Amino acid sequence: MKKLQLKMKLSLGFLSALVFVACQSNQKGHLSDPSGSASNFSTPSDLSKFQKSADEISVMQYNVENLFDNIHDKDREDFVYLPRAEKSKPEVVAFCKTQKSNSRRSECEDLDYNDEVVNTKLANIAKVIRTVDGGKGPDNLMLEEVENENVLKMLVNKQLSDLGYKTIILIEGPDLRGIDPGFISKFPLKGQPKLHLVPYEDPNPEQLKWAKRSRGILEVTVTLPNKKDLTFLVAHFPSQQNPVTWRRQAVQFTKKLVADYNKQGRAVIFGGDLNITAEEEETQNFFKSDFSSVGQVSHLVGCKSCLGSHNYRGGWSFLDVVVYGNGLKEAKLELIPDSIEVVRTADNMKRNGAPLAFRPDNEKNMGVSDHFPLYSKLRVLK
Repeated sequence: MKKLQLKMKLSLGFLSALVFVACQSNQKGHLSDPSGSASNFSTPSDLSKFQKSADEISVMQYNVENLFDNIHDKDREDFVYLPRAEKSKPEVVAFCKTQKSNSRRSECEDLDYNDEVVNTKLANIAKVIRTVDGGKGPDNLMLEEVENENVLKMLVNKQLSDLGYKTIILIEGPDLRGIDPGFISKFPLKGQPKLHLVPYEDPNPEQLKWAKRSRGILEVTVTLPNKKDLTFLVAHFPSQQNPVTWRRQAVQFTKKLVADYNKQGRAVIFGGDLNITAEEEETQNFFKSDFSSVGQVSHLVGCKSCLGSHNYRGGWSFLDVVVYGNGLKEAKLELIPDSIEVVRTADNMKRNGAPLAFRPDNEKNMGVSDHFPLYSKLRVLK
């Protein structure tokens, strides 16, 4: 009997430890689960959360994952995303041979990225965008992994032409892959957009060469209906394949930029795919310390039922983040924390709740991106 009681105590202790670990994981903003599933994240979002009133404006952040047109851009390694008819050209053949993995080389040589594929990708993105604000799309949309201004205009002019987007901005950066941050808004442009390049440092000259090819931070200012100006900073930090020191430098650069604008009395919203995983945040405190000192961080003040915006091997992270600068009241704006949510639809999520990426060679034409969009609203004060 005593042995049985001991076994029961040990079993209960083990189960308690499991529950504790699971709770701790949720509190840290990620879930380590082989299926990447959770009861509140395996069904589409409640669309009533994405409705705004007349005295509110909306902001959405979205990494649309490899949004390319199918025209080769000079000095860009966009050869994968060309029609098959273009794949026999010498420069394409030469580039594809440099791909180290068999799968990448095969995709480069064989993928038929034709007009139908491009249009399907655009239509799938547009469908998700139209999910919010009663089918009208967000007032302001920050985007990552957009090849060029041409494909961004294709998205707006072909798929979103009835939604009233006036400002369409993308500035080409040094990333040889050809993916850049972009921005569209229903509000008119104020001044001249600019691209901030992070002054990366690295003791290894070869590493430094790659660091300097990283994407810049896009700055765009728009004039709100209340005649106040609002500045957006859109970023896509170096990926997890690169050293954490690069992301730390990007964090410090952007933190200072936002802090300077706060001091100048400017209203600023910074957002993007920052590529900071939940595990990295635990040791670096980029969100809890650095960015929280200059503004409100999306998943720290809102998105309380969210697991993350990106799922990698069952682990959730908030790679997609929006920082609402401390000077928003200069534009008579006030963040509504409870409005912050990831946008999950039947079209952009898997059955287990993870984002459903678009695959150009998939005949089912399903999926959109390996990231969920992040939506929020701000109240316009009188």
